[in-house]
Amino acid sequence: MAIPLKYNFRSLLVRRVSTLMTGGGIALVVAVFVVVMAMVAGLASSITEAGSPDNLIVLRKGATTETYSNMNLDQFDTLKFLPGIKHDSDGQPFASPELPVQVLLESVAGGRDNIVIRGVLPVARNVHDKLHIIEGRMFNPSVREVMVGKGLHGRYKNCSVGSTLHFGRGDWKVVGMFDAGGSSFESEVWADIHDVQADSQRGAYYAIARLKLAPGADDQALIRRIADDPRINLQAEPESQYYKDQSVVANQLRVLGMIVAVIMGVGAVFAAMNTMYASVSARTSEIGTLRALGFAPGAVLGSFLLESLMLASLAGVAGILLALPINGFSTSFGNFMTFSTLSFNFRVTPTIVIEAMLFAALMGTLGGWLPARQAMRLSVVNALRRI
Repeated sequence: MAIPLKYNFRSLLVRRVSTLMTGGGIALVVAVFVVVMAMVAGLASSITEAGSPDNLIVLRKGATTETYSNMNLDQFDTLKFLPGIKHDSDGQPFASPELPVQVLLESVAGGRDNIVIRGVLPVARNVHDKLHIIEGRMFNPSVREVMVGKGLHGRYKNCSVGSTLHFGRGDWKVVGMFDAGGSSFESEVWADIHDVQADSQRGAYYAIARLKLAPGADDQALIRRIADDPRINLQAEPESQYYKDQSVVANQLRVLGMIVAVIMGVGAVFAAMNTMYASVSARTSEIGTLRALGFAPGAVLGSFLLESLMLASLAGVAGILLALPINGFSTSFGNFMTFSTLSFNFRVTPTIVIEAMLFAALMGTLGGWLPARQAMRLSVVNALRRI
């Protein structure tokens, strides 16, 4: 026979001070856990969302990022006519040469950050299918016009349509703003690739190329052809895999966040344990009465363990509610893989909420197990002597 649940609710209410203090500690741990995981989820999403499943990214052999890659015009001209690449109605291949260059932009809060200026051709809009112009227009070639990602708007000076940015060797007119599905491209400025080549003195070289695969194309065969053809001699990989590899920073932050949460959680477990031990000590006579009424030792164990779980679960809900305002909060992060600044939003996902509740339940279970065992092992005779 199980002990009625209202008994546990009444116990938590009677000892409201210790309940609130212990619950507050658990809630704080859960809130920190949610905030850290939301930051990691937002950062990882911003990086991985940049990849498209039907795109290949082509780099110099041995290059791990765009920053360390280059290719010449002859390589690209051979590359873009390989079989397996999608074409438009005029027969033009969906092959986008790109040249990302880092420059310093002044933030509205003061200071200067590294921002990527990506040189592209108009075909880039066909290859980057998540990109949409939300204000203004596409830049015109050879007149030093740019589009800015919406992640820069309000964070850096002169990033509104109609403003003039100053970087590199002169001024650039902002003529458009674009959305890129929440990806890292929203933290970039896009310009004509020939203007970027001239401004950065890179000559007739590109950094990378992106290829849109034709429906049903064998991507692995195309990857092998790009590597084996002596006229090309480059390496290619699926764009989604490339950005998955780039998300190593987010994975490291996730591990660090888990370590911090576990350290804080240990303290919360001891707090819950102290609360439950005090509860057992104060309710010795009650436990004796319950045993005398016919409740088995297992029922006593389950009741006290359930009480600890109830406390932790309620605190977990409070911690999640405390952290929810962080959802959608915009911030920036220095990516050491590319040495540029990435803007992203915190994301409190359903998975994070479930993980937070499980984490709270784990703290409640660990904090309540030993006190519950002590309550179960109390002698009925000795417990009743305290009445």
